[in-house]
Amino acid sequence: MSSGEDSKFLSSLHKVPKQRSVFSYRRITSDLLNRNWIEGAIPFITFFLLTTVILMTTDGYFAPSNLTTLAQYSSDAAIVTIAMLLVVAIGGIDLSVGSSFALSAFVALYLFHIAGLPVYLVFPLTLACGALVGLVNGFLTGVLGCGALLATLGTMITVRGIFVIASQEYLVEISSSARFDETWEYIGYESFMGVPVSFLVLAVVAVAIFLMFKYTRFGWHILAVGGNRKAARHAGIPLKRVILLSYVLGGTLVGLAAFLFAARQNSAGSDTGVGLEFFVLTGLILGLGGFTPGRGSVFSTLLGFATIFILGNVLINAGFRGDFINGVMGLILITVLAIDMKYRKERHRILARAYLDPKPMKMDPVLEMGKMAPEFGSAKLGGATLLGVGEVDGPEDVILDRAGNLYCGTRDGRIMKLFAPDHTRVETYVKTGGRPLGLAFDAEERLVVCVAGMGLYRIAGPGQIERLTSQTKRSWTSIEDDRQIRMADDLDIAPDGRIYFTDATKRYEMETWGLDLLEGRGNGRLLCYNPADGTTKTICDNMVFPNGVCVTHDGKHLLVASTWTCAILIFDLARMQDGPRYFLRGLPGYPDNINRASDGGYWIALAGMRSPVIDLAMEDPGFRMRMAKRVPPTNWLFGNLNIGGVLKSDRNGTIVDAYWDKPDGPLYMITSMREHHGSLFLGGVTNNKIGRIDLDEADKSWNGPDSYWPRET
Repeated sequence: MSSGEDSKFLSSLHKVPKQRSVFSYRRITSDLLNRNWIEGAIPFITFFLLTTVILMTTDGYFAPSNLTTLAQYSSDAAIVTIAMLLVVAIGGIDLSVGSSFALSAFVALYLFHIAGLPVYLVFPLTLACGALVGLVNGFLTGVLGCGALLATLGTMITVRGIFVIASQEYLVEISSSARFDETWEYIGYESFMGVPVSFLVLAVVAVAIFLMFKYTRFGWHILAVGGNRKAARHAGIPLKRVILLSYVLGGTLVGLAAFLFAARQNSAGSDTGVGLEFFVLTGLILGLGGFTPGRGSVFSTLLGFATIFILGNVLINAGFRGDFINGVMGLILITVLAIDMKYRKERHRILARAYLDPKPMKMDPVLEMGKMAPEFGSAKLGGATLLGVGEVDGPEDVILDRAGNLYCGTRDGRIMKLFAPDHTRVETYVKTGGRPLGLAFDAEERLVVCVAGMGLYRIAGPGQIERLTSQTKRSWTSIEDDRQIRMADDLDIAPDGRIYFTDATKRYEMETWGLDLLEGRGNGRLLCYNPADGTTKTICDNMVFPNGVCVTHDGKHLLVASTWTCAILIFDLARMQDGPRYFLRGLPGYPDNINRASDGGYWIALAGMRSPVIDLAMEDPGFRMRMAKRVPPTNWLFGNLNIGGVLKSDRNGTIVDAYWDKPDGPLYMITSMREHHGSLFLGGVTNNKIGRIDLDEADKSWNGPDSYWPRET
């Protein structure tokens, strides 16, 4: 077909209406509940309400001079709160932070005023004191396996006793010391560019811990251990070492906070650090929305601490007694824990109710197929030869190399190789760790595979697997972060090496993809991976379950199956921005994979058949919603996935043949097929076998790899 004929052919096809981004109260509610940062909104709202009340009732509270004072006097306790976050994130607790803080402050004061050491030695030795207490806690909880609550309670009592004994001996001498040092005074009282030095130290610590949780292996290990210790152990994470180091790092931060306190106060009292552990725990719980292991939300924690600190400061300024303030803190603690427990109990229930978001979808009338219809056509697949029976489980896609070796993915994450010529020898080619779906060979005869839940991978040989991509750019209209490729489905490779593949649904997983049909929305997208620069782009978003992908014989167009709309779409590879047109519509079943045929046409797998009842239900979203709520999933109306087949299309999108199985045949659900040397090989995502039939009129020398990447003669 010439370029002029090609352009005329495309222009004769109807454009697919552009799917708009979804804006509905159900989608917004579910996306918000599904985001982790929604929990961070609670301390923000609390802080906002508190500051609003203060602004309305107190003059000059947020004046620059008062803010500077608040920043200077809150920094050390805020650092202790971050230290507490470290041990809570790992699933522990540290009741000794108040005692450790007092002892470390005493060490700093003793070394500076009594021992007369320079500041550059006082600083590391103070940190070492805090780290030593953390080491004891980490050894007891991480190495010996003692309960964190009782272990740190014992440490709290012991360290407090050491502090009391030491302070009785030296605090008077420390208070009467007249030693002056510019560095000591600068750290305790001065500001840098109008900001107290201690507050700048807090900012550095907060950013460092945030980056640690987000980008370092140690930070990931802390969150993994806190989230699920059993799973972390099975993943090979050294639990004892991670717990020990977390307590040591937390103790070091307590020592840092004590050093800042000592430099500012220049003295300590017998009540130093008393109740500090409960104060920072209240701020931590308010910031995290509860006592939550496995979370490293530094800035939410600091927001909760700021709320508690300012509230306490306001109450003190208003003349309330300390016992009243402690009672208020306790009431806040109980209230937050109660709300947190109720929220966590109801969150998934609310999310489940709001997540499913059906829309009306008008189905195209079924094509008139005449004698090719299932009820009239002969069961051409009835006599298929069965390969790998019981040795392959769920071969969603099948593909053959030039030598005739057959490859398929399985439900347990393996890609199997069935050796030519008779395909009786079956071996594991590679283990992917996910659910392999679509397969394709590139120009270098490397296997490229879509792995649901993981992304796009390339296999250079047995056991040699590498990830190409697992993310694309985030949609600016989406509340939920949709960068992750959730269900990489099928792919094909263009002549220039670009890999086009589908992310069938951004909202559901491999195990729940059927819910996407109940929604009937454009939750999927077509992606493109460019191996030249390693980038992944979204080519077309808001597609209705895009599935099979096939580059046309001329290498100029791309066919994409839209499963739930029972249509095949076509893109112009040179003008992808124009969007898709309908290549075929009104199919009698749900199209899955598409592949080339030797005569210039295309094979289309039908994973299941339409029914008038399902078509009618797709027009009524209310009915589908009620069905999902009131009827067990096993009794839902669904497409007939026990009857499938294969359609043959010519190059212009006209159905020219159909292949059906017997009603009780073994190939009851067909999701893929490949033509190779005059035979058609058939796979199914729920089958435990691969079918093969001979094609009488096919080119016996034709194979897929040569069709895509002709060998030089």
